[in-house]
Amino acid sequence: MPASAVLLVLASAFLHAYWNARTNADDDRAPQLVFMYATGAVLLLPWMIADAPTEVLGFVLLSGLAHGGYLVFLAKAYAGGGLATMYPLARGTAPLIVAAIGVWLLNQTPSALTVAGAVAVAVGLLVIGGVAWGSGERQAALMAVVTGAFIASYTLLDARGTQETGELGYFAAASIVATLTVLVVSRPSPARLRVAMRPGIFVGLFSTAAYSLILIAYQRADAANVATLRGVSILFGLLLVRRTVTRRILVGATIVVVGAGLVAA
Repeated sequence: MPASAVLLVLASAFLHAYWNARTNADDDRAPQLVFMYATGAVLLLPWMIADAPTEVLGFVLLSGLAHGGYLVFLAKAYAGGGLATMYPLARGTAPLIVAAIGVWLLNQTPSALTVAGAVAVAVGLLVIGGVAWGSGERQAALMAVVTGAFIASYTLLDARGTQETGELGYFAAASIVATLTVLVVSRPSPARLRVAMRPGIFVGLFSTAAYSLILIAYQRADAANVATLRGVSILFGLLLVRRTVTRRILVGATIVVVGAGLVAA
């Protein structure tokens, strides 16, 4: 994996962990997530106008729906569980799906190191997140797993779609679809939207920067490598929550680091 792609993914991972920590700390997440993606759409609108992704409109629509589903279930997961358990479960579900499906959908063949790294990262994150099953967060954990499936879906769609068009204009269009999806599904009231606007825009700045870096990384490395290495964001996330680092979390984090190293090799 090229060093430039590794640096892009690591920078994105930190930004991603930060905005998830901020979102998890708030009480009303769905309307905040609406503004988060709406902010991305506005910021990247010039790229969409300059290079409209007309050649991949199908990917844009499906990606926007997948991003919208991701936001809806992420809000549900965070409503019933903490960042230290929900975030690992969501991030840990995606890598193996991406590595497996990416073989035929993206015409990419993962190397043996990539496969080993994907397995290690997924196992490590699931070890960390597994504490949810013993802490009364089972329903939230199921929401987190579904969130991970949506992550895998938009990862594959975006990696494929940006092969044929500008990545920033593509994400702007997908963000519009995602914003409308969350509005339709969650139906937040005008009062809730007013309260959520300022924190949502703030979080949107970080989330837009984080995912823009990932879309650029897709142009430099295989989707399986990028998706798997993104899992190290959980290590940053653990630094952003006030939680005792238990032996189980430490073991899981170590496995994640080893897996990320294999992917980046």
